[in-house]
Amino acid sequence: MQDEECGRIAVTGTTISSGITRNDQEDETTPSYGYFWRKFWEFGPDFRRWIVPGVIRGILRARAFASKEIVFLGKGVTIVRRGKGARIITGRGCRIADYCHLEVGATGLISIGTRTVIGPHTRIMANTQVRIGDRCMISWNCSIFDSIGHRMWLEGQDEAEIEAPITIGDDVWIGPYSIIMKGVTIGNNCIIGAGSVVRRDVPPDSLVYGNPARVAGKVVRWER
Repeated sequence: MQDEECGRIAVTGTTISSGITRNDQEDETTPSYGYFWRKFWEFGPDFRRWIVPGVIRGILRARAFASKEIVFLGKGVTIVRRGKGARIITGRGCRIADYCHLEVGATGLISIGTRTVIGPHTRIMANTQVRIGDRCMISWNCSIFDSIGHRMWLEGQDEAEIEAPITIGDDVWIGPYSIIMKGVTIGNNCIIGAGSVVRRDVPPDSLVYGNPARVAGKVVRWER
C-alpha cells in the first residue's frame, strides 16, 4: 500500500532512520495540526488535489465519529452503527481509503489511532471492541472482525465463543488480503504478511505470515 508520508516508523530503542531529525520524529509521534499543514504544502499540487476531497468528506460525515479529529475519508466508505451506544473513535491524521466498510454493534467500539491508514476495500466489524494503535498501515482488502456472527455448538463441547475483542498495537503493518480474527492481540511493531489468517496473539516485534499465521522472524524496524 502506498503512503504519501515519508519518515521513520516502528524503531526499537532510540534508533531513527537516516534523514529524519529528532524534531521530525516527535512531530510524527504526536503531530500537531501544524505538522499536517507543512506536509500539505511539501507534497505538491497532486497530493493536495487528492487529499482535499477526502478531508471534505470527513468533515461532512463528522457525526459518524465520536471523536473531534478530522478524518480523511475515501470514496464510497460505508459506516454502519447498529445502536446509540455504537462508537467510532479516530486519532489525528487517520485516513480511511476508498470503499472501506466499518460496522459497529449496538454497544461496540472501533478505535483507530493517530496517523493510522486503512487501505481500500478493508472491512472492520466490532460487536465488542476493535482497537487499532497509532501509525499503523492496514493494506487493501483486509478483514478485521471480533465476532463470527452466529452461535454454534461443537460435538462434546459447550456453546462456542463467538466474539472477543481485538487489539492491534502501535506501528503495525498488515499486508493485503489478511484476516484478523476475534480475540487476537497483535503487539507493537509487527508485520503481518499478505494473505495471513491471524487466529492467535502475535508477540511484539514479530514478522508473521501464513494460514494460520506463524512467527517467521523478528522485526527491528520498518518504514512507511
